[in-house]
Amino acid sequence: MQIMPTRIADIIYPKDLPDGLFTSLIIACLLLGLAGLSKGTGVEGWLNVIENWLLMLLILPTATAAIALPFKYRDPTLEIKLMYYLGMFVAFLFTIAKLRYWR
Repeated sequence: MQIMPTRIADIIYPKDLPDGLFTSLIIACLLLGLAGLSKGTGVEGWLNVIENWLLMLLILPTATAAIALPFKYRDPTLEIKLMYYLGMFVAFLFTIAKLRYWR
């Protein structure tokens, strides 16, 4: 019989790592995505924000997790959730570098 997790954090965060670390990464990505408002005014600015959020929270992390799937086949102890958050961290660093040169 499998014991069901009692908290939502047990479902979405990897095991044996602090939940606050991943929560702060998600919040940092959301706040960094708001930097798109400085690029344009009105609708154009919010489209930039949505683009940043999609890039940081969905596209790059999902691609990283998909690339890690063959490694999961080879090593069953690998957590795909951890690979997703690794992709989110890489997207965060990429966005910081992009904003540095974005004019």
